[in-house]
Amino acid sequence: MRRVGGAVCLALGLTMVSGCSPPDLPLVAVRNGGHRQSVAELRPCDGGETLSGMRLGSWTPEEGEAALEDDSGWEAWGATNRGGVVFPIFFPPPEWRVQTFGRQALLPGRTYALAFHGSGGYMAHVYFTADDLASLRPGQVWADGRAMSTKDFDELVDDKC
Repeated sequence: MRRVGGAVCLALGLTMVSGCSPPDLPLVAVRNGGHRQSVAELRPCDGGETLSGMRLGSWTPEEGEAALEDDSGWEAWGATNRGGVVFPIFFPPPEWRVQTFGRQALLPGRTYALAFHGSGGYMAHVYFTADDLASLRPGQVWADGRAMSTKDFDELVDDKC
């Protein structure tokens, strides 16, 4: 019996080490919108898929990502959205149950992370700064760590899904 228990523990341990983490995909883009508002686009792999666990948080270079601070952002829990969604970064859809923290504005010197979980078993995110958004030309989005056209973002999503 001990050998069976040990084998089960070993199998579980190897499963945990071998990659039980969900894949992390670049299915989120941010861009400049009208009236000096930044806009987010969350795009699931399947148009009818449910999104959950949406969060916008930030940190400074000195703090590092591990010290995700509550200086500027929000979190939606128990909220779902079927299909993709586009909204001003600091004004998530009203049907989401959102808790805000800190100033609801892009703060200089901070890196932001916007993420969601897809019901297909993956996570999606984008990292950006106020300077990244300021560098965008009309028709561009910030996704996957770089500026790209909206067409390139469409192709990126298609490739990753």
